[in-house]
Amino acid sequence: MKPFVNHWRYDDGWQDIPVILRDSSGALREFREDIKGWHCWVYPTNDIDFEKWMEENMTGVYDCTFRFNSGNPMYTVLITDNEDATLFKLTWM
Repeated sequence: MKPFVNHWRYDDGWQDIPVILRDSSGALREFREDIKGWHCWVYPTNDIDFEKWMEENMTGVYDCTFRFNSGNPMYTVLITDNEDATLFKLTWM
């Protein structure tokens, strides 16, 4: 059984700076390399199989962090390589 994948989206790395956090430079946006890539939440049916698949198949930089969302086990996933993102989407979605 496939895991449930939610919130699949691409983030280009540019974020608006909230008014309260803006400094004297007047910048309205900032670029953050650490968030650039494909993001999603994964609710796996088998944690070990999912983690193993990620380790064996992701060739580029990725982040797969285990968390709890309102008590439900899940992973937040960030994939930076487009080919890895395509493989992930074709396999899990």
